[in-house]
Amino acid sequence: MSSWVKRERSLADEIPSPGKRPRVNYSLVRSSLHPIINHRVALNPADCDLDFNIDGNGLKGSALYDHGFAYCWSGARANTSITAGKYCFSCKILSTQPVEIDETTPDQNHLCRIGISTGEDKVGNLGETEQSFGFSNFGKFSNFGNFSTYGERFDIGDTILCAVDMESKPMCSIGFAKNGKWLGIARYFNQSLYFPHVLLKNVVVEMQFGYEDGLVPLNGYRPWGCAFGDGNGLVGPAFNDDVGNRELIMMVGLPGTGKTTWAENWANHHPEKRYIVLGINLALDKMKVSGLLWKQDYGERLMERASEIFNILLIRASKTPRNFIIDHTNVYKSARNSKLKPFVNYQKIAVVVFPRPEEYKARSEKRFREMGKEVPVNEMIANFVLPKSKDMPGTDEYFDQVIYVELNMMESERCLDEMKAKLSYGFQFLGQRFHGCYQSQTTLPKKDGFLLRDDFNHRRSYSGYEHRACAPMGIYVNYQKSSSYHTPTHETMDLSPRYTTTYGGSGPRLI
Repeated sequence: MSSWVKRERSLADEIPSPGKRPRVNYSLVRSSLHPIINHRVALNPADCDLDFNIDGNGLKGSALYDHGFAYCWSGARANTSITAGKYCFSCKILSTQPVEIDETTPDQNHLCRIGISTGEDKVGNLGETEQSFGFSNFGKFSNFGNFSTYGERFDIGDTILCAVDMESKPMCSIGFAKNGKWLGIARYFNQSLYFPHVLLKNVVVEMQFGYEDGLVPLNGYRPWGCAFGDGNGLVGPAFNDDVGNRELIMMVGLPGTGKTTWAENWANHHPEKRYIVLGINLALDKMKVSGLLWKQDYGERLMERASEIFNILLIRASKTPRNFIIDHTNVYKSARNSKLKPFVNYQKIAVVVFPRPEEYKARSEKRFREMGKEVPVNEMIANFVLPKSKDMPGTDEYFDQVIYVELNMMESERCLDEMKAKLSYGFQFLGQRFHGCYQSQTTLPKKDGFLLRDDFNHRRSYSGYEHRACAPMGIYVNYQKSSSYHTPTHETMDLSPRYTTTYGGSGPRLI
């Protein structure tokens, strides 16, 4: 019985080239907003960082601060934007959270920014993007990453009011007041849909959006909570209540193959999905770490904390009805299953990035120049198991779909088998020896060398250990396209087929 694998268009055809930042189609984000007459304004649990906690009837905000989270910023937006008028809201600084951070000065341990941003911006970047504006407790106003002296410092017990004028001409304006004292206009900007936004680091705050919350409006400005009654309010994003359309994409591939580039491009190119990319980079972004620190000993300690942060965020993600991309190497099958198991009602999609050897060499060399470290990946190669969908006989994995965005499945298997065969003859994939760099940007200290990122999380954070035995090489598996093929969503993952497995007398054949 003959068998075949037919490969349709790759998802890679749908994303911009890695060298270009995708342009977000704002209409897609805006289409999820709609006018509402009666609506209570509060912090939005569907528009905040995973480590951000919302309490007090939606008005009290804080974040995790134990362990590595003490180094992290965490943000949240309110559930309401305004389209016109003059509105204000307040933020009261309630307290600081007890933390011990050896690597920073005490004045950097408790930080707060208050302001506005559009729904396109990441909640952890208030004041660091073109369409977000923030006022910090240091008396600094920031926009697009530019910080300037403004107003005065604020501290525990102070109440900061943010006033937004969408009627001023020719441009809108934003200004702040401290404990009722007007600090002046901070910036003029172009009109868009802006949400109240707070960004915290080891600080507890309480928001005030209406009279009932204790807000004392600035003269000439109405409470933000009145925008709906005035016909000027739009509701922000909500949780995905369609259980069948929640997506969990898991990247699979060796270090330096381009997984992070693919994941970030895919998320940016599909803003309507509002993906959260879970990985070491997310943790480092939350810590707002300078790239220079990678070349110091401090970098290894950062990586250990970043891995700890990732593991906690992964647990919280499994309880949050959002769409996620897990950006790790994920080459160990048991580690994949451990990560996926809590995500019960999700469409689970593996995206395998296995480039051609010459392309992998170029990417690895580029990563080595940037990071300055070379790391052995021999153990990862020896135990690398390519993922299979759950409809394939004999598999115990959870994937609804497995998608190859560079080399197809058969080519990837062939290349991986060749790499494993070389290992059996004593070949070492290390640094710039033997066909180029095979290093990772994310390593941790180990007694006899390096502990790889994926291995670290598997050993430290999930029950059990990876079984080190490789699958027998002599078994031939034939594949055919499933007649019951369906896509996990109506829109994003409809370009590549699922596969079922049949067993025949001949080896796999590609047509």
